[in-house]
Amino acid sequence: MKKSIIAGLVLGAAAAFCILTGCQEKTEPAPAPVPKTAAADSPVPREKVSVAFWGVDLQAHHAQYLCETFPEVDFEFVLATNSTDYYRYRAEHGDLPDIMTVRRFSLKDALVLKDRLYDLGNTKLAAGYYGSYLENYTYADGTVNWLPACAEADSLIVNASLFEEKGIAVPHDWPSFRAAVKGFEGTGVRGFSADFFSDYNCMELLQGFGISQLTSMAGREWRRRYESGEEKTLSRDVWMPVFERFFELKEAAGFGPSDVGVRNMDVKNRFGLGETAVYRGTGADLGNIPARPGDRTVLLPYFADEAEKNCYLTNPAFQAAVSAKGMKNPEREALILRILTAMLGQEGQYSISKGRNMVPYSRDVDIGLPEGLENLKDAIADNRMYIRLASNEMFSVSRSVVQRILKGELGTPEAAFEAFNEALLKKPDGASAETAVIERGWPTEFDPVHGNRAASAVFNTARKEAGTDLMIAQASYASPVYAGTYAAKDVRYLTKNDYCWPIFVNLTGEQVRTVVDELLRKKGRYGSVSSRSTLYVSSGFEMHVEEKNGAFVLKDLTIGGRPMDPKAVYSVYILGEGEQTLPAVFKKAGVTAYENARVHTNDYLVRRLLEKGGRLEEPTDYIVLK
Repeated sequence: MKKSIIAGLVLGAAAAFCILTGCQEKTEPAPAPVPKTAAADSPVPREKVSVAFWGVDLQAHHAQYLCETFPEVDFEFVLATNSTDYYRYRAEHGDLPDIMTVRRFSLKDALVLKDRLYDLGNTKLAAGYYGSYLENYTYADGTVNWLPACAEADSLIVNASLFEEKGIAVPHDWPSFRAAVKGFEGTGVRGFSADFFSDYNCMELLQGFGISQLTSMAGREWRRRYESGEEKTLSRDVWMPVFERFFELKEAAGFGPSDVGVRNMDVKNRFGLGETAVYRGTGADLGNIPARPGDRTVLLPYFADEAEKNCYLTNPAFQAAVSAKGMKNPEREALILRILTAMLGQEGQYSISKGRNMVPYSRDVDIGLPEGLENLKDAIADNRMYIRLASNEMFSVSRSVVQRILKGELGTPEAAFEAFNEALLKKPDGASAETAVIERGWPTEFDPVHGNRAASAVFNTARKEAGTDLMIAQASYASPVYAGTYAAKDVRYLTKNDYCWPIFVNLTGEQVRTVVDELLRKKGRYGSVSSRSTLYVSSGFEMHVEEKNGAFVLKDLTIGGRPMDPKAVYSVYILGEGEQTLPAVFKKAGVTAYENARVHTNDYLVRRLLEKGGRLEEPTDYIVLK
């Protein structure tokens, strides 16, 4: 790929960062080309490295890529959550994965992990980041524990054709935007619409329209203090103008109580019908949400008082960190840094973006921009890209305050500002006193004789509670099981539910075989099997599988050691992606009727362990791997 057009524009910022912090760059070896052949039959033991992906989307893009790039590594993949609290739970048991990823992130939320994480600040990898972005990941003491991957650009989707039809000029700054939104009154088209039901949307609208304040020197200093735990409330100088701006938007757009329940797809559907001129969205939305035939749509920034200060919010695909515990051996340290570099490098980030509107934060990465988003290049070059402030409390408090504004409960910017700070200072509700006890722990590490013991115990329990004959679930959806007392919320970390609702279906033995065979063999999609840690776990039956050249082939299915009856009908619980992956698998198996249940798998664990005070089921030897 061509070198990034922005490669040399911010070298001074990164250099200044190193001068100020006195860094001496750690020079990890560059990833050497490696043969893309399986190393499963090698007599040399492979180094084990655990990687936690925040969701199945990231696992689908990165797991196979890492296995092919590092065949000398025995990867253990596990699905985490989009919050750093999952890693708090793992850290309390001294069991952090080697490499961690997370979506919803702030330095403030990650403070509890700081002393357990490796400092990436002096690495060659960190030195490649623009200094203006790296400062959002730097603690007051200069420590850098997390680095971002590429990001979605988050801003305003504008139907320029509607503006032309109504004789309204496309806005270029805040005054012209406010006038344009107001100008659509009485035209049958709403000037601006938004999803005020979702917490992230409320948060991003406040920050987006307050962008000039947040990107000021005072705004950046407030954020540094807030993220480092030195400041607990909003700064009046920075945030009062933000609320004043939102009240101006409310008046211009005519927002009121009826907008509180509006959801994302409602807004997008209205935009597609030409009933809305502007809505908050991403560059991906620009290509995926169609307008009327022939309409011209563009992604414009959040508007400031002066056009040259207009800015885009960005939302990183993930942030990555490394456990300090696994970096004490120099050779292992070098290997893990090479793996992290591959994840955050050119090829790794392109495997995430796939031509979407992903914006790189590193000078060393150019993943390109699709047609229609060329205007982002100038914003990148001018450093007009702001990483959203996404602490857990920012999500929840923004939603509460914005909805109260729309309902009329908070009638002035001053009242909204005070309510926001009051919520930030409010002590969180006490954790549930309800606890569960698990008497014996089980690891997620795959054993050729027993399989994944933790996943087997978790899914045996879920199947028994659901009352089905059989269950099929990907092993990486289960976390390690620790012996001891569990808080109520930690019970839910025993299994992940990202993109997956339980699917209940009646299958013949022959159809069960087809489903399992298809799940094992498919690549490049949600639920793909890339390693032993991403194999499927069966409950109620056994799988006989052959591993050859990195692929897994189903040979036979048994129940209690006896062949599964191909004509018998079984009730089956399947935990897998239900919009793309499983419908294709069911079609192959000739299945037309199934139930997509609106209950999470961890709800069954809560029912068993908390509501009933029961025990986790024992794991079973569910796989014979040849």
